[in-house]
Amino acid sequence: MLIDLIRGPLSRLTLHAVVHRISTLLILLVTFLVIARVARHVLVARQRPRNLRRYGLSRSNLEDQYDPKYDKAEHDSASESMVIKALYVHPIKSCAPIEVKRALLTKIGFAYDRCFAIAVENDEKHWQFISQRTKPRMALIKQELWLPHKTSDPGDPLVQAGGCLVASFPDPDAPVWTKRLQAVFESWSLSGMPEVRFTVPLLPTAAQIDELGIKLRDFQIHSRTASGLDLECIPDVAAALPKLKRFLKVPERQTLTLLRCTPDTLVPTNKNLAPLKYIGTPAMHGYTDQQPVHIINLPSVHATSPLLPKENQPLSALRFRANMYIFGAPAYDEETWKRFRILPKAATTERRAPVAPALSVVCRTSRCTMPNVNPDTGHFEEENAPPEKKKGKPQPSTTLVEYRTVENGNPAALGYLGMHCVPEDSGFKQAMDQGADLYVEVGDEIEVLETGHHLYGSTGNDY
Repeated sequence: MLIDLIRGPLSRLTLHAVVHRISTLLILLVTFLVIARVARHVLVARQRPRNLRRYGLSRSNLEDQYDPKYDKAEHDSASESMVIKALYVHPIKSCAPIEVKRALLTKIGFAYDRCFAIAVENDEKHWQFISQRTKPRMALIKQELWLPHKTSDPGDPLVQAGGCLVASFPDPDAPVWTKRLQAVFESWSLSGMPEVRFTVPLLPTAAQIDELGIKLRDFQIHSRTASGLDLECIPDVAAALPKLKRFLKVPERQTLTLLRCTPDTLVPTNKNLAPLKYIGTPAMHGYTDQQPVHIINLPSVHATSPLLPKENQPLSALRFRANMYIFGAPAYDEETWKRFRILPKAATTERRAPVAPALSVVCRTSRCTMPNVNPDTGHFEEENAPPEKKKGKPQPSTTLVEYRTVENGNPAALGYLGMHCVPEDSGFKQAMDQGADLYVEVGDEIEVLETGHHLYGSTGNDY
């Protein structure tokens, strides 16, 4: 009987009526999609800083990083050109990186790299930076750089500050339905979740510092004392810090803040020093752990990956948080380099000094626990646990200790992968003489100038 009841009305529908109803549904669906897309555009546009242009790539040059074409075994001949595959900066130390096509090389490394740090006040009323070593969810704090352009309004405070950094992270609080709907529109995905966003001037001007009452604060980066502008009094930062504290699971008793290094708070590097006859003046840095520039050779990552347990393969090069990723050299060949220069080979229409900057390579990068953090999930990773244990060994650090402890210069090292470098002054002088900035671009080539032996800590701690 039920079938007859349904079949009756359907049988009376004419072809014209069916087409009409389907057309109406399609029109309603298209209208909804158009409204949703417009709403998304409006929401996203509202979040964009006015008078600034976003700096960075939307599609990664490392999306094919696992391709076997980047395999090049140790001791293979370096017959092909060595090329810069990708460039990254990490404005807030230990947060998600920003990939760029070209990067301005300065005395302290690439512009905007590790110029901010997050710190907590410990029980002794001293401030200490935090990183993924103890707060792995920092990997999920996304960053955007927005910079002025030729038509920017010079009266805009963010233009006066040289641009801004926009940081975002998942909202740790249970979302209300309006925030959830907004997240769906912004991400154009039904799985979109609410985020907390805050905007920070790249370098507040003297007038902005006075107006906001920004003060300098000392804090510790490992064993050294650093200093920077305490930005907690910037309204957007102040509003986000309580949620950031909950997101990172910082104890309630501790205070959290964001700090910014300035030209006056830069310090000389104090270990693994490059020869002054090459670099000209002592190496300086802001909030990097040790040296201004960090490089990773993709074939070295490829050679290390098969050494890991199967469940931890393939090994992502992004776990090593380098500035410059290169290919074309045999695996681990970079560990013999003492000096190299970057040949400006990339095809570009943007202005840059036609200069081949040289860098001194000072030491291997001694690894810590941070490569164990999956940058996509913000979780520490392990190998599968054996039946008699509850947890597996941390990876890739366990493998790096076993196979990549290739020297004994740093007893605390969890293996070695990557190299630390210092830009040489000669390139900056040549660029200044030509009245242009010294940029490095994806596609530029590497030319090794000098090779030799490296031992961490063997070059002294003072110039």
